[in-house]
Amino acid sequence: MKVAAWCAIPIALAGRASAQVDGIPSGVIEQRIEAAAEQLGGETDLTGLFELLADRYKDPIDLNHTDAQELSTLLLLSDVQISSAIQHVRRNGKFLSIYELQTVNGFDAATIQLIRPFVTVREDPLESTASFKEIFKQGSSELTVRSTFNVEERKGFMDRKNPFGKEYEDPDGEPLPDFDDPAVVDTLRAQNKLYLGSPFRIYTRYRFRYRQNISFGFVAEKDEGEQFFKGTQPDGYDYYSAHLFVRNLGRLKAVAIGDYQGQFGQGLTFWTGLSFAAKSSFTMNVKRNAVGLAPYTSVNENLFLRGAAATYELSKHFELTGFVSRKNIDANLSSVGIVVDSLNLNQGNDVNVSSLLEDGFHRTYNELERKDALGESILGGHLRYRQRSFSTGLTVAHVEYDGVLQRSTAPYDQYDFSGRENTNVGMDWNLLYRNLTWFGEVAMSANGGMAMNTGVLVSLDKRVSMSLLYRDYGRDYHGLYSVAFAESSKPWNERGLFTGLEIRPNRYWTINAYFDQFTFPWLRYLTNAPSSGFDWLAQVSWRPSRRVEFYARARHQDQAKNTADDVEGIDPLVRTTQTNYRVHASYKVSDAVSLRTRVETVDFQRGATPLEHGFLMYQDIVHRPLSSPLELTLRFALFESDTYNARVYAYENELIGVFGIPAYYGRGIRWYAMARVTPLRRVDVWLRYGAFIYQDQTVISSGLQEISGNVKSDVKLQVRWIF
Repeated sequence: MKVAAWCAIPIALAGRASAQVDGIPSGVIEQRIEAAAEQLGGETDLTGLFELLADRYKDPIDLNHTDAQELSTLLLLSDVQISSAIQHVRRNGKFLSIYELQTVNGFDAATIQLIRPFVTVREDPLESTASFKEIFKQGSSELTVRSTFNVEERKGFMDRKNPFGKEYEDPDGEPLPDFDDPAVVDTLRAQNKLYLGSPFRIYTRYRFRYRQNISFGFVAEKDEGEQFFKGTQPDGYDYYSAHLFVRNLGRLKAVAIGDYQGQFGQGLTFWTGLSFAAKSSFTMNVKRNAVGLAPYTSVNENLFLRGAAATYELSKHFELTGFVSRKNIDANLSSVGIVVDSLNLNQGNDVNVSSLLEDGFHRTYNELERKDALGESILGGHLRYRQRSFSTGLTVAHVEYDGVLQRSTAPYDQYDFSGRENTNVGMDWNLLYRNLTWFGEVAMSANGGMAMNTGVLVSLDKRVSMSLLYRDYGRDYHGLYSVAFAESSKPWNERGLFTGLEIRPNRYWTINAYFDQFTFPWLRYLTNAPSSGFDWLAQVSWRPSRRVEFYARARHQDQAKNTADDVEGIDPLVRTTQTNYRVHASYKVSDAVSLRTRVETVDFQRGATPLEHGFLMYQDIVHRPLSSPLELTLRFALFESDTYNARVYAYENELIGVFGIPAYYGRGIRWYAMARVTPLRRVDVWLRYGAFIYQDQTVISSGLQEISGNVKSDVKLQVRWIF
C-alpha cells in the first residue's frame, strides 16, 4: 500500500544531521517518527516530509522573522513552545543567539539541540526575490532511483523464476500448470490467477528546489506485479506525478500547478494527505497545523489535488486561496450490465461505484478495471484573516464525481455518503494569548450534518503543560476530504474528550500522559449498537546525557465490539481490551556507534475469550562514523504472538524518504541490515536486506501474495544524486 503522509522527521535525515552537527538527539526524533507511523503500519512514503526537513536543513527558519505557522511545519515543537518563542520576541526583542531559547518557557537544552539544525537567528530578514541566474546557481537538483524486490517467489509470479533462482512450490503438493505454454499463462492471467508484470518495484524522482521559493519536479513509480513499457502499461510507469510550485511573488504568496496538496483548519472541512496530530506519547501535539498549499511529491495515487491553485494577499490581514482539481481515481465498479474495457476505463456518467480505493495496485486485469474508474472534480477556496495573535478562516470545498457512489446496505453504513456530489463549509480559528492557545473548527456538509472540535494548549507552569480537545462529529456528517483528530479513521459518528499532560520536573526527566474517552452514537463496523470506550497512556522518559535515553510506557485501550461467539440473531457487544507495555533504551557507546534496545508486550482480549499475548524484543546497532563514506544499520529481533490480534508494531530504519513499521506476529526472528555508502561527492547509495523467519508457519500470506515456506525477505537498492 502506498500512503502519502506528513508526520515526523526522517531518522535518516537525523543521522545525516548528527554526523554534521554534533549533539542532535536522534532518539527523540525516532520517537516522533514512530508515534506518527504507528497509525499507518506497513511501508510508508514520507518523501514530502523528508523534503520539507531537507529544505529547512539547507535554509533554516529565522526565529526573529517567522510566525507560528512556519514554525509548526517542523513538527518538532508544541504549540505552547511556539507561542512562548513568538511572545518572547515581541516582549524582549530579537534573539541574539539560538541558545537564548533557554530563557524561554518550555525550552530546555535537549529541545534546543533537537531544532538547532533547522533554525537560525538573523538581525535582518533575507530578501525574498532573486534573479533567474541566482536561482539556478543557488538552487539544487536531486535525482533518486529506487528498486525493491521480494526474494521468495509469490504465487502471483510463479510462472517465472526470480533472479535468486528460487521457484514457487505449491504447499499442498498440487502439480503446477505448464508455464512453458504461453496459452496456459495467458489463460491464468485472464483469470486473475497471475500478475501481469515483473516482481520489481521501481521508483524514480527528480526535484529542483531554491530555498522555499521554487520547486518543480516529477515522480514515477510501478509497483510489483505491474507491467512496464509493455502490455497494459505501454507508457512505462503505472503512476506519474509532476508539480511546479512558487512562493512569495509579491502579494502572490503561493502558486501551484500540477499535483499539489491543500490543508486548512483542523482538517474537518478539507485536508488532502494524512495528518498526524493524534494520540501519542507527545501529548501536546493534538492540534493540526495546516500548511495551506504545498507541492505533492509522494506516490499515493488518489489522495492529492491535480490542477492549479493560488494564495493571494488581499491586504495586511486578509489572504485568499483558490484551488481547482480534476483527476480520475480508483474505484470498485458496481454497475450491472456495463462492459469494462481495462485499457479505456472512462465510463462517464454511466458509472456506479461501491467504494473508493487508495492502494494504487494495478497488477491484474481485475485491478486494472478499477484504475481511474471514476472522474473527480474539486473546486474550493479558503479566506483567512490574520492578526498577531489571532487568525480565523472560512473554507468551502465542493467535490463532484462523474458517477454515483453507492454504499452497501449494511446498517452501519446507513449514514455514510452516497451520491454524486458533496459540499463542505467550515470555519476555523486559532488564538494565542500569553501561555494559552485556543483552536478549533466547525464544519457542515451539504446534507446538513455537522461536526466540530475545539481545544486548548496551556502552560500551567514552566514545567507543566496541558492539552484538552473536545470533538463532536455527527453521524451524518460527510467529509470526503476530512482528516481530523478522532478515534476512528474518519471524523464522523463520534464524541470525545482528550486530556493530555506533560511534566518536566528537571532537565533529565519528562512525564507524558493522556486519557481519552469517547462514544459512538451510531453503529460501526463489527459493532452492532451504539458504543463507548476509553484509552490512556503514560510514559516516563529519562535523558541523563546526550548519549543516553530511556523510556518506559504503558497504554490501555478499551472498546465495545461484537462478540466472537457464534450466537443467533444480533451479536451482543462485549468489551475488547488491549494493553501494551514497552521499555526502550538508546545509547551512544562512541561518536560512531549507537545501540537501541526494546522489549514490548501486548495483551489482547475480546469478551470472555482466552487472553491473547504478544512479545517483541530487538537490538539495533547503528554505525555512523563522522569521516567514513560507509554507514551501517543492523537489527536482530525475537517475537512471538498467539494471534494477529496480539501483534506488535516496531519502527525500522529504511531507505531515505521511506519508513517501515511492520507488524510482528506469529513466532520467529526478524533481522535486517542496511548500508549507506558515498562513493562520490553528492552521490549516496543504499542497500538493504531484511527477512522474517517464522517458526510456526509453512505458508506466508494468502492469495497471489502467498509464499511457500517460512521465510519472507526483500532486497532494496536506492541511489540519490544531488547536483
